[in-house]
Amino acid sequence: MIIFSKLQSKKIVIKCILGIIILSIIFGTLNNYIHKEKIKYVVKVNEEKISFDTLKNMFNIELNKQRKILGKNFNIVSHYKTLKEKIYNYVLSQLINNILLEQYTKKIQFNLNDNEIKKIILNSNMFQENNTFSNKKYLKYLESVNLTNYEYIELIKKKLNTINLINTIAETNFILDGEKNHIINLLSQKRTIKKVIFKVNSIKNQSVNNLEILNYFNKNKNKFYNLEKFKISYIHIQPNKLNVKCNDKEIKNWYKKNIDKYSTEEKRNYSIIQIKTKKEANLILLKLKNGEKFSKLAREKSIEPMSSKKGGNIGWIPINLIPEEIKKSNLNQANQISDIIEFNNEFLIVKLNKILFKKIKKINEVYHIIQSEIKHKKALDEYYNTKKNILILSKKHKDRFDLIEKESNIKSIESKWFDKNSVPKIFENPILKKIIFKSGLLNRENKMKSHSGLIELKNNQLFLLTIKDFKTKKFKKLEEVKNNIINILKYKKAFIKTKEKVKKILFELNNGNKEIFKKENLIFNHSETLSRYDHNPIISKIFSMSCKNNSKKIYTMYQDKNKNFIIAYISKVYNAAFSKNEEEMISKYLEKNNIEKIFNCILENLHKKSKIVYSKMKKI
Repeated sequence: MIIFSKLQSKKIVIKCILGIIILSIIFGTLNNYIHKEKIKYVVKVNEEKISFDTLKNMFNIELNKQRKILGKNFNIVSHYKTLKEKIYNYVLSQLINNILLEQYTKKIQFNLNDNEIKKIILNSNMFQENNTFSNKKYLKYLESVNLTNYEYIELIKKKLNTINLINTIAETNFILDGEKNHIINLLSQKRTIKKVIFKVNSIKNQSVNNLEILNYFNKNKNKFYNLEKFKISYIHIQPNKLNVKCNDKEIKNWYKKNIDKYSTEEKRNYSIIQIKTKKEANLILLKLKNGEKFSKLAREKSIEPMSSKKGGNIGWIPINLIPEEIKKSNLNQANQISDIIEFNNEFLIVKLNKILFKKIKKINEVYHIIQSEIKHKKALDEYYNTKKNILILSKKHKDRFDLIEKESNIKSIESKWFDKNSVPKIFENPILKKIIFKSGLLNRENKMKSHSGLIELKNNQLFLLTIKDFKTKKFKKLEEVKNNIINILKYKKAFIKTKEKVKKILFELNNGNKEIFKKENLIFNHSETLSRYDHNPIISKIFSMSCKNNSKKIYTMYQDKNKNFIIAYISKVYNAAFSKNEEEMISKYLEKNNIEKIFNCILENLHKKSKIVYSKMKKI
């Protein structure tokens, strides 16, 4: 029962306020924070200015981040202005929070010592040359940002103090055991409900008169129509559908030219003994020369864990993949043993167990493989030649599908009538559907003449489309939809009556009228068990119901996914046991959520006590 992954989907995560923003500001935009009298500012936070340049830089960073996330969809996002507005407001609020936290760290004297700052500067990649700190680079940078050494150190100190404050709060994992146990108890709770189902269609004999039918039709005319319909003529080319052949002579020639392709590669089977010291390797080699079994010594002495269990055997290796260390041993006969080989500051002794020599397959063994290879090549060649020919013809006859068909000598295929809801399988492709259904891409009047141009899809498929015949969207007459309207109106009436009936029954049940069971023949014979983390629309309703022991039954009413009405009551409440791992995950989640609350309280308090003045500058 893994529930924590479902909890995480709610995305209540520590904000670790400004984490990304602060880090990106530290070394990337320090110069924008330098106090200048003539600076264009967006907002003043307790007289400390946030420059327009800083906001612009951070806005662009965030905008580019969204561009990467959305990819091709970035430029077609609906409400693009709203997106930019949200990014602007987000970045500005983060910058204000950043200044407030900097000021707060200074006020409470939350400081790093100078040695730590010095270490950071000395190790910064900005000032490295040949992997050592370059004083020349450092001074040049200070000159470029118009800062003294002291000013720069103070500026870095201010940023790092803020980060340390954030980290200190983030590491304060504290939550009361009572609160934690209470929440775990709530999350582990399950409730079983008993229910009775009232089907809307069970109320029959609803009457509908002609006036009601006419009124409904007049109000909903636009809903009753026949979709536009198409009959498409098309040329479709696929290499695997082309009728290509090959003879025995072609197969023999292909076999001779590609004989290496139809041979089994030489493979060699090796065993190894891996040892840490050369002294030990010499002792093992001596034992091997004296007739001791390689597999026995490999099991006893080899430090390579996998092969030692198999008597040193490392399996079959194709000759082109044999490692250089083994190649150098020049083992060319079965059961031959190498001298000592140095390998990654350790030592190897290698044995060549067996050789499977290269074997050329006979033509009858690969006949069908060669046949399919030749056919595939011929089909591709024909496909590309056809593609080239149709492309030329489609440009030559821009408005004459019939002439392309005639000159290419390819017979077109004709589809049956279809609309958007009955697209033939052959056209079930977004590109083809767009060309067919989007008005203006195919001429619906100039039938069998206007064409789509050559369309090439993935997996080598060519299409050329034209409209053979077309039926426009047509609104239906009352006579055509009368029966449909009658059914709709009958259902609506049944729905209202069912709802009224269920409400009355619910009222009687909650007021303790036991006679209603017999009167309405109520049997609560359907049951369902629910958890707080289930994806079910009735969860909030069921878990908000009182379920005290020995209290009277409380009934509730809702609709299920089939629009049936349900009356239910809670028959059982119990707790499912979580594993220790799940309880730990929930505890961590609660601690992080608690940190978020602490952070929000700090920022809210800082905002209240601060003077924040916005300039009248235009937005980005």
